[in-house]
Amino acid sequence: MNLLKGSAVALVLRVISALISFVVAASITRNLGTDQAGLYFYATSLVVLFVSICGLGLNNTVLKYVSIFHNQKNNNMLNGVVNKSIIWSASFSFVFIAIVYVFLLLFPQSLGEDKLYLYFFLFTVPSLTIIALIAHAIQAKGNVAISMIMAGLIQPLSFLLINLFVAPQEITSLAQNYLLSVLFTLFISIIYWLRQAHFNLSLNFDSKILLASCSSLLVFQVFQQFNTVIGQLFLGVWGSNTDVALFTVSIKVATLTSFIMFAVNRVVAPKFASLYADNDLAGLRAAVTQSKRIMLLATFPLIAVLLIFPEFVLALFGEEYKTSAPILRVLALIQFFAVWVGSVSYLLIMTGQEKAHRNNVIISSVVASVVGCVIVPYYPLWGAVATSGLCVILTCYLSSRVVTKKLGINMFNLFK
Repeated sequence: MNLLKGSAVALVLRVISALISFVVAASITRNLGTDQAGLYFYATSLVVLFVSICGLGLNNTVLKYVSIFHNQKNNNMLNGVVNKSIIWSASFSFVFIAIVYVFLLLFPQSLGEDKLYLYFFLFTVPSLTIIALIAHAIQAKGNVAISMIMAGLIQPLSFLLINLFVAPQEITSLAQNYLLSVLFTLFISIIYWLRQAHFNLSLNFDSKILLASCSSLLVFQVFQQFNTVIGQLFLGVWGSNTDVALFTVSIKVATLTSFIMFAVNRVVAPKFASLYADNDLAGLRAAVTQSKRIMLLATFPLIAVLLIFPEFVLALFGEEYKTSAPILRVLALIQFFAVWVGSVSYLLIMTGQEKAHRNNVIISSVVASVVGCVIVPYYPLWGAVATSGLCVILTCYLSSRVVTKKLGINMFNLFK
């Protein structure tokens, strides 16, 4: 019942967050046109990739160890892992951004002539990295609702409000508004975390353990995030800005199905870790089965709408987007497959199988990239669909096999 209640709360918040992001994307596509919208979607795809790099794989490390230390009521170690993770990630992110900044100065034509807007997006990376770490720490302590508000609600809502008061006329002013919304979210996140009753400045956590845990998770996190934006990135190289806009809108709408999985995962991920730590495999199996049923039950209505009325949904972004209806149908079915397989990624990470899942993500990424390099230059939009879909399907299949072998859980079976 606790899982069902927690999932319901997380789902409601995720729906609200998705609706706000939906409105933000629609307002951008309608007010700035497909070309400028394509620049925005491409820039934010780069930000997603850069944040995953600068996070050093520490998000899920924090989620795992904070969950364990919170159950053990070891606040000194809990704060130690969070504080040390923030210091590491923040330091690396500033160095990384400096390197990218210098690269853009030395090679000004690498990303087009007018790239002032890119600098504003670039400067959001350190802040977004810290926000993600704090949100995962809050989640691990059982405050799923607050975690989701910090990670996925404050920034898009503040971005939307800023855009309403300071209406952007082109991509640079939009990028400035985006930066302001991220800085505001960082401020709120830090204030909340500092006001926690048991916060302290401890760094009492073994750096070797932290490094060992995050080393495999870093590769996984970067490649996983790369897989989520691989279509946009490939279209940015071989397609037009309009192609990027059409594809990104379609995949944003299709991944509305994945927010159900995301919402449930925010609740079950710490539970997976604690059950496995207690060697309660029966309880772990039951939690996996229950979470899958919740996700599938909530997904069916949305999938039906996307398959039957794709033109209606896409028209909300502008009439020119209705031509992407076939693409939306295919992407929605791919996302439904991911929901059917279930919380395979979090399950492997929370049970010490990070390396196996990392290898599966890398294999999927490499295979999809090869396919993308071959077909995207000739068939940009459908090539991006194939490349993105291949990443999802391969990762789910390979990782589910590891779960079956290591934990004895069949991720394709809904009943046990």
